[in-house]
Amino acid sequence: MLPFKNLLVWIFCIVVLSTSAQTIATFNSIQPATQTQNLVLPTTHTFQRIIRSGNTLSSGETVGINLDFTGYVPISGSSSNGYLSISSERVYAGAAILSVSLNPTTKLWAVSNGGNVPLPFSDLGYANAFCAGTVMPNGHVMVCEETMAGADYNGDGYNDDGWIIEIDPASRTVINQDGVGGVDKLWAMGRQKHEDVVMTPDMSVAYWSADNDTAGYVYKFVPAVPGNFSAGNLYVLQTTASLGGGTWKQIPNTTAAEQNNTTTSAKDAGAYNFVRVEGIERGPDGKIYFAATTSGRIYRFNDLGNTVDQLEVFVESTDYDVDGAGPYPPVAWGNGADNLAFDGEGNLWVLQDGGNDYIWVVAPDHTAANPKVKLFAIMPGGSEPTGITFSPDYKYLFMSVQHPNNSNTSSQTDAAGNAVVFDESTAIVIARQENLGANVPLPVNLTSFDARTAKNTVELSWKTANISNDEFTIERSINSVHFDAIGTVKELASSFRFVDDKLPLANNLYYRLRQKDKDGKIVYSETKTINIEKQNILRLFPSPVSDKLIVRLSNAPAGQISATIINASGVTISRWVRSAANNFEIHVKELPAGTYYLIVETAEGRSTASFTKQ
Repeated sequence: MLPFKNLLVWIFCIVVLSTSAQTIATFNSIQPATQTQNLVLPTTHTFQRIIRSGNTLSSGETVGINLDFTGYVPISGSSSNGYLSISSERVYAGAAILSVSLNPTTKLWAVSNGGNVPLPFSDLGYANAFCAGTVMPNGHVMVCEETMAGADYNGDGYNDDGWIIEIDPASRTVINQDGVGGVDKLWAMGRQKHEDVVMTPDMSVAYWSADNDTAGYVYKFVPAVPGNFSAGNLYVLQTTASLGGGTWKQIPNTTAAEQNNTTTSAKDAGAYNFVRVEGIERGPDGKIYFAATTSGRIYRFNDLGNTVDQLEVFVESTDYDVDGAGPYPPVAWGNGADNLAFDGEGNLWVLQDGGNDYIWVVAPDHTAANPKVKLFAIMPGGSEPTGITFSPDYKYLFMSVQHPNNSNTSSQTDAAGNAVVFDESTAIVIARQENLGANVPLPVNLTSFDARTAKNTVELSWKTANISNDEFTIERSINSVHFDAIGTVKELASSFRFVDDKLPLANNLYYRLRQKDKDGKIVYSETKTINIEKQNILRLFPSPVSDKLIVRLSNAPAGQISATIINASGVTISRWVRSAANNFEIHVKELPAGTYYLIVETAEGRSTASFTKQ
């Protein structure tokens, strides 16, 4: 038997070890499913919205569309203070740089400054389709142009797009690599359909990938001066379908003509086509890992200088048991393996563009004979996950939700209490619950919360596990971002109801419950969405009214409608028939002051709403 003192030490060690083991990769796989309108994460994790397409930056500029590379750049190695570089994968690409910091009390990220990086046409030509990229050891970022559609429109001798660009986030400027003239793209690294780039810690070697169907090659660039990528030797990987090993073949890259024709030179050198190489990363083991999106495979190799060995498939596109002895059936990996990143434990995070648009996590000791794959996330409808990077302490994962369906209306509450609708590209941060947001549990356990239309109102109902006299504040929003309190409910019960009979002029309405915890902290329920345009709801504006009464009848059916005004005594004041319309006006200037009711009858039924004439 252990002495009591030793027993306490042993118990303490177990507790400490158990706590320290709760890393960002500590989670149970979520249930495999097709996309809904929401972001699906393990219950142990949460997210916070950072910014979305169209938001205004402090510079007065706006965030671009199709957000991709989302690179967290630490300031002095900090995991709570840095820059966030967010690329826009579009024609006339952009890169927004935000100053971000973590509040140690609220555990929420704040944006204090932001603006877009100037991309002067005279120096760079057109910049197009910024895709993935990398955070460099020197605190800069590299972004990749994933298209070669343009010619030399600015007349500098280089075709405009298909290059890598280095940016200093602190100054929000493109780097002038060669020190001559204005800023420049990294011409010596070659022109291709660049997807991603990564480099060694001493910046003496860079590897990049080509998202190209017929020329999906893997390249290596060795700068003449480590860290300066304006000049150096360019190589492409030659191998065979049997893999195992390979050879780096040098290709010409000295003149503008040679740099413009990287793809042709690589083909002539016998480069091996992996077919659309997307994410590329350097693992903790020093090996280079890359994703071939068409096949879905993850490859890796060991670079020996002039040759490579241990070139193999690390993750095959096959079915995986993601929950061990759990209830989920094997899940098909599918195609579309895209962005890659390693966490602090050596797990490989794989963001999928295609298949089911999942986020997968592969253990460092994964093998074909002993597979170790877990399922971390399912993206909102129509979207793919992009641009993954981690904070230096690996507690925070930064990424973007790219091109979700604009028709998405469902909202979910993030760690900051915001109701988030994924209907535009959105940059987010993900972490374990204990590391992001106050994470205060609801003082009363809600067992249900529902919202539905009832005649010309919205009826909210909710239940709690136990009888309670806690106060609930009902909040409503017309944009899912800014909420206003519209009422309170406080009664000794376990079943509650609130009717919103003053509906604002909006296509969608968002509702949530707010509670104050016993220590004064505010907590929120999930957010419910009502699509007014799909309901037969009659709304009148303004009230009180002096002259023109605006009538909005949502989802009016075809045909004719009748409209009748009656007074508070039930006496008919006027009645008329007109063609159906969702919006029309009634002149009420001659009506005496008082309360009136408008009755609108359509082929689908009758709706009544009151208004006050002043």
